[in-house]
Amino acid sequence: LHMLVSTTSGTMPIRHHLATIALAWAATLTLALGTEEIKVTVHEGPKSCADFDAEKKPTKVQKDYSVAFHFTAYDDATGEKIESSHDLGVAPSFPVGQGKVISGLDQGLIGLCKHSKAYIVIPPHLAYGTMGKPEQGVTKDTILRYDVEIIDIQPPVPNDFKDIDSNKDWKISRKEATYYFESKNQNVDIDALFKTEDTDGDGYVSWEEFTGPKGAEGPPSTRQKQQTQEVDPLEQAAAIFQQMDLDSDGKISKEELAAAFELMGEKMTDEFWTESDANGDDFVSIQEFIGDPGREEL
Repeated sequence: LHMLVSTTSGTMPIRHHLATIALAWAATLTLALGTEEIKVTVHEGPKSCADFDAEKKPTKVQKDYSVAFHFTAYDDATGEKIESSHDLGVAPSFPVGQGKVISGLDQGLIGLCKHSKAYIVIPPHLAYGTMGKPEQGVTKDTILRYDVEIIDIQPPVPNDFKDIDSNKDWKISRKEATYYFESKNQNVDIDALFKTEDTDGDGYVSWEEFTGPKGAEGPPSTRQKQQTQEVDPLEQAAAIFQQMDLDSDGKISKEELAAAFELMGEKMTDEFWTESDANGDDFVSIQEFIGDPGREEL
């Protein structure tokens, strides 16, 4: 899919035009939806609480604190269950506010009290965005409702490694260590430190080698990095096509494409439509939209 290929001539294959319009339209749609906010409603248990109890144990969810909670996620419009921790019999636990879950849930849990039950209603742009999560029936328009119960809250695990590793590459250099200890006004023998900590002698102290406080979770696996970084352009284009196909009939009409232009504050020309509808059947098919990925465009 040659979405972003530029040409030196004055013309560009029509699917490039469509891709440009589609991506701009998707960005505009995201901004339009972005005005919706998370709604949190405590329906059982404490609605307000102090940060800590008499024994200095946390009673309120705060950023970077680890929270264990049960949840059931629903499609807010239909009430259909999407997934539930109860089905697994395990209450998940993770540090809040660190991007471990969808943004809306990450934000919605903060401020809840231990033993409280709440509904967290999350708009699409703070859930799975324009791509949705089709394997669970979550579309670009699905508003999620999480019914959560806060089971336990634990304070952040000390993590000196994260503080020293200033460039976040999961290894500490001599320069990073020197800067950190100097900023703390601590006179540390860096050579002696690395002789002890840098067990493989590569000039860096990895998370695995580091013997000081380093949090509860190590670096992501290679596969996790790949899953985060890889975006299939065909899947992305197909998802945008589905969003522009307002009546979900598997093809984009002239009116639907014009509506995409209008959302961006533009007006579609007849010439653009004629070029888009390559076979002249009054619709833009998915093939016309993304083109033939096996054919090179000049």
